[in-house]
Amino acid sequence: MKETCILLLLLWLPLSLAISNQTLNNSIMTMPGCPAKCGNLTVPYPFGIGLGSGCSIGSFFDINCNTSFTPPKAFIGTGNLEVINISDTKVRVKNWVASRCYDAFGAVTLENPVSLSLRATPYSLSNENVLTVVGCDDMSLGILQSYRGGCITMCSDRSELSDKHCLGIGCCQTSIPKGLKVFVTSLETYENHTKVWSFNPCGYAFLGEKNSYVFRLSDLSNPHIEERILETVPLVLDWVIDNRNCIEAQKFNNFTCQENSICIDPDSGFGGYRCSCSSGYVGNPYLKPGCQDINECDSNPCVVNGICSNTPGGYHCFCRKGYVGDGKKSGVGCILLHSNIPPQHSTKLLVFP
Repeated sequence: MKETCILLLLLWLPLSLAISNQTLNNSIMTMPGCPAKCGNLTVPYPFGIGLGSGCSIGSFFDINCNTSFTPPKAFIGTGNLEVINISDTKVRVKNWVASRCYDAFGAVTLENPVSLSLRATPYSLSNENVLTVVGCDDMSLGILQSYRGGCITMCSDRSELSDKHCLGIGCCQTSIPKGLKVFVTSLETYENHTKVWSFNPCGYAFLGEKNSYVFRLSDLSNPHIEERILETVPLVLDWVIDNRNCIEAQKFNNFTCQENSICIDPDSGFGGYRCSCSSGYVGNPYLKPGCQDINECDSNPCVVNGICSNTPGGYHCFCRKGYVGDGKKSGVGCILLHSNIPPQHSTKLLVFP
């Protein structure tokens, strides 16, 4: 019997954060002169590409871009945590799968439990993950800090199963609470797969993003199911900046929220804060000079007979001479003076001289 325990212990990260960069040019999302992408991954500051390159806020945010892969793969620091996506609240990483296989007589031929610890880091397991068990004679009792949960999946014949259904027959799923930092799981069985071995020799259990895994009948006998899970089902981590809330953090010189941004206390259950651009602003709230004003007039929010005027963090619409209304496409619009058409909303009417 081969036994493997995958143990991931992340080093202490004094700050951990991520930024959505869908609407901005990469040049203002990274430190000057620093690359913005590792393969298919966009890496925004305070993360930075290159070990010791100075492109990140600190060494623990260095992204090791391993070019021996095609395309290159990104790892946090010198560890084995492969990053596949960085957003403003989440970090998605490659997954791990617990498995247990049997021979026709019920003897265990392969066993791989999974143990994951995020203690002493600003990361936690997102409640966007669910615990999934795949098999016809399997149960997984995940130990999640003080929370213990799991699910049981049973079936006796392939005819009982159908694709896309994960309701306890061939596949089951259960939710997890927010803010957990420890996850340990292994698989147990009632009859060692002896009655289902012909079409289901192994059981599997994993945490992964909700709705990303779709059960297939062929998964029960597919020797490559783990590879499919690793490629299509990410593990989602929440992040916060250190362990101080907004009020505490603002007392220190290393408070990271820049101009035109706000500090947010996420409901992580263990402290920490994040920064976000104020309404009407966009950019990297952690990188000087901070968030920049959006010119809402570029999106034509005013009606044809309206005139748009951009303001810091917002905009105003005015009606041309001879028209009254608020000028907005989402509001009253502009109504020709002396028109018999009444305004649709009770709104103060403005006349543009």
